[in-house]
Amino acid sequence: MLLADRSELATDIGAASVTVPGETARVVENVVYRQDVTRLGDVLLVDGQPAEPITEPTVAAMWEIVAATWPVDHRARLRQLSVIEERPRNLVGVVHPSSVGGWVLSLDAADLADRALIEETIVHELAHVLTLDPAVFTFGDGGCGGERIELGCAHAGSLLAEFAAAFWPDRTRGDDADYVNDYAGSAPHEDLAETFTSMVWGWTPAGEVIDAKTAMLAADPGLAALATELRVLLDS
Repeated sequence: MLLADRSELATDIGAASVTVPGETARVVENVVYRQDVTRLGDVLLVDGQPAEPITEPTVAAMWEIVAATWPVDHRARLRQLSVIEERPRNLVGVVHPSSVGGWVLSLDAADLADRALIEETIVHELAHVLTLDPAVFTFGDGGCGGERIELGCAHAGSLLAEFAAAFWPDRTRGDDADYVNDYAGSAPHEDLAETFTSMVWGWTPAGEVIDAKTAMLAADPGLAALATELRVLLDS
């Protein structure tokens, strides 16, 4: 999740609940938000494309930004876009695991006028989508053969496990200079996502630890390829 004030960024990874009688009969997933939100509309996606025409103008405008920013070859991971409004204002976006596999992305309509902020939010959430994928991460408090963080278990050998072990050895925040912004210091998975976002956008501050984090992410084939795709899309 991203907040409107980049000094207070946050991500809420929550559970989704929905009855799915069949893939052709999917209904909107009602995810749980920590914030008080109003849902303006939802886009169900099949193979990365809206299952039905989008008629609500605000939802259509938000989908246009998502479609232009989220790389096509990663679009199958996105199962639903939910457009919301929050009061009081601070939320920009959040991802939740979908009950049918993949992810639900929620974005706040109040930020439509700030396209760059929405694009940054999408980049941040994409980092979560890749590094919290079920193949490399298990949510919850069960046994862990890798690195345990607040959300669950980063599997041994995964990028998040290596990142947490290297830069969050005792799972507590270090010096302020070790993070690209304040919220990156809130948790290992947020540190990784914000460092990736700064790497894509090129606003990474100087610092030995930050440089080491960026180098680790840049050396990961999956994130490096995604960063290249995103830069092309964001420059177009």
